[in-house]
Amino acid sequence: MVKSSESGPPGDMSDLPALQPLPTAAERAADVIRQNIFEGRFTPGTALPEATLSRALRVSRNTVREAFRTLIGEHLLAYETHKGVMVRRLTADDVRDIYKLRRMFELTAIDLAIGGHHGLEVVELSEIVAAAEQAAEDGLWSEVGTANLRFHAAVVETHRSDRINEIFRRLMTELRLGFLAAEDPASFHGPFLVRNRRIHDYVAGGRMMEARQELAAYLDDAEGPVVRAVQGFQG
Repeated sequence: MVKSSESGPPGDMSDLPALQPLPTAAERAADVIRQNIFEGRFTPGTALPEATLSRALRVSRNTVREAFRTLIGEHLLAYETHKGVMVRRLTADDVRDIYKLRRMFELTAIDLAIGGHHGLEVVELSEIVAAAEQAAEDGLWSEVGTANLRFHAAVVETHRSDRINEIFRRLMTELRLGFLAAEDPASFHGPFLVRNRRIHDYVAGGRMMEARQELAAYLDDAEGPVVRAVQGFQG
């Protein structure tokens, strides 16, 4: 077979398209909205008017629409006829799915540490727990919720996988919508703040099997309150 004279030699990369600069404006806009959800500033049911966001973010309305499409695909936003785009309300089934995935990612992270493959970042866990305890003392329960998500994301970093970290971060952002459905944040977060400290102490003391048992029990006990919160949410 005669090769086309237009083809370059094997391995020739001269015709590859130029890379586009990243992130795009739409990706940056999506990240701003995502971060506001993660940190508890945008609660479930919050309307996100396209024109308002366009002015606030200094981007075009088309860019905002593209960001919306991304975040709807991540289950963080929803579109309702005659109402427009809003921050999504989780269902009980959403919460149950999230906790199935949490068990997969978090418990296997501890298993890696038990097997000696990777260690947990004790210093990072210590800093997060201390920040959460200070926020609780100051009555800043939204910050306690954010620290909770960061603590468990730090556990998952034991996988040493950028893909897993990204997936889990988005999962925790979605879970924040469940946290925000709780009527009394202090009662909701308080017991689990204590248990994060306990998990930390087991890890710091090298008692990894006990850390795993505590984490497994934690996840079992945490699922129910989030399910009840989303079921009773009237926002």
